[in-house]
Amino acid sequence: MPTAPRNYWRALWPSFLVALPAAALLFGSIDPQDLVLFGVPLALSRSGTYTITFVALWLLCWAASVLNLWMFGHSADDDADF
Repeated sequence: MPTAPRNYWRALWPSFLVALPAAALLFGSIDPQDLVLFGVPLALSRSGTYTITFVALWLLCWAASVLNLWMFGHSADDDADF
């Protein structure tokens, strides 16, 4: 049975919780003002860089969670357990 699309939205909260420490670890070791993209320094403020990077990490973690749900066949019938 294919995975119900509503189950994919359930992966947003755990992926948020993983993206938080990932962003903290990343920017704990790299200064956003030192980032260079295609040979050009980023023209974003520190908070802008933090925000864009956090959202990108959140989406990456969400995509990994959705792929996991899809590959292992989490179905709507499993929702009865919650």
